[in-house]
Amino acid sequence: MAMVAFAAIALAACSSDDGPKGGGTESDLVLVVDVENITATSAKVKVSHNGKTADSWYGLLTTDTAAREDLLIKECVAQLATGDIGSQLIFNKNYTKILSPLSPETTYKYIAFGLTEDGEVYGERASVEFTTLANGNNGNDEPQEDEVYDNMLPNPAWSIAYTGAKTINDVEFKHTVTVNSTDNAPYTIAVVYASEYDSSKLRDLGDALASSMLEYLDAYNTTYGTAYTMNDMLLRGNGVEAFDDLDPGYYIAIAMGITSKGEVSGLYAVSQTFHIEEETPTALYSSWLGDWTFIGDNDVSNSVIIGRKVANKSINMYGLQNLPFSVVGDYSVERNDVIFYAQVVEQGYQFSDGSVADIHLLGLDEDGKYYGLDNGNYGIAIAGVLENNKRAIVRYGLNQPDYPKFVAMMIVAYMNGKYYSLGDDIATFAGIAELAPAATTASQSPVLLHFSKGGLKSAPLCLGRIIDVHHIEGV
Repeated sequence: MAMVAFAAIALAACSSDDGPKGGGTESDLVLVVDVENITATSAKVKVSHNGKTADSWYGLLTTDTAAREDLLIKECVAQLATGDIGSQLIFNKNYTKILSPLSPETTYKYIAFGLTEDGEVYGERASVEFTTLANGNNGNDEPQEDEVYDNMLPNPAWSIAYTGAKTINDVEFKHTVTVNSTDNAPYTIAVVYASEYDSSKLRDLGDALASSMLEYLDAYNTTYGTAYTMNDMLLRGNGVEAFDDLDPGYYIAIAMGITSKGEVSGLYAVSQTFHIEEETPTALYSSWLGDWTFIGDNDVSNSVIIGRKVANKSINMYGLQNLPFSVVGDYSVERNDVIFYAQVVEQGYQFSDGSVADIHLLGLDEDGKYYGLDNGNYGIAIAGVLENNKRAIVRYGLNQPDYPKFVAMMIVAYMNGKYYSLGDDIATFAGIAELAPAATTASQSPVLLHFSKGGLKSAPLCLGRIIDVHHIEGV
């Protein structure tokens, strides 16, 4: 997928409407279990009880239908006790779950019983026994509906939709996705381009999401000294997530079932296609667009064009180092500034000798070290408006003691694990590098503000010298 967004640490920008954890102390709790929609590889189980939402219980699926239920429950509780029982309990009075994958022509029993976080069994259990159908037969000798892909099943307990502007934890967001849920199955919310949504590859998407979430969790805990778990990243019950980084375009939102172990559960729900429209450019944003002269602290000047990418969100800077590439800057409406991050500028550029390399934007620090993308994107420079109303570029991260003090940003080539320079005349911003309005020339006409990367034509470049590139630990 070219663009995938997923819910991060639940404390940040998402909320859940679960009932409070705990409960499970009423000995007269009575559970009721039913099963329907039985196929060769799945069944839908429904559980309800007469207690409160906070009363905790657990569901056990077994093929050992001849064994005593109390002994099966005892064995199950002993296994749960080896981990965090609380993270595996269900807190819902009306619960629906798709059991999958199951084996064809096999008899199963589903047992629901009251269970506390301390491992105490209580209340009146309930169970249901059922037999799956023959493979490829739904009971009417008709093929099943084409809704199951690679053992992925739509969860009827989830409905997901784009809900636009919404306030989450007292913060207003422009774009949100909301899930209404009648069960307690854990999930995350993802958004993908509609043109790239492929229902036959849902499990691949789920695996990618789970892997990214685990990597993010590990990096977050390492950086901030926290001890969050996958459960802290997952939603249960009704949930909402903000996606304000979406560019204009058509999207589909997906509720993807992920377990507390970071595995794909096999459940999902998909929204209708929704459209994000580009905003009308503000006057402040528009004031950045035009021809500028980048005057460095080292008396090196560089004529550039700042053009519109996404109104009020990002810009394209063309002509840095007089090279035929554009670099993207993230625009902030609140601060009226632009941040340039390390980035991949272009892939597969062919040089004059026939070599093919990717083009990167890197940072050069005051110790003469170059920093690449080994550890992801990081801020190199920020362009803002000074008190005297002049615009300037300064190094990013100046007040962070462990952050490199960048004095320049530069475009380089990356090929076969090595970096090559593409020019030595680089304007620096060791102090303040002024952005001054440039006189319009034939080559810098405002007409060019919206041209594509192919709009600037020049003879193929030559690779320069090999440079050593470092990376920032923990960034």
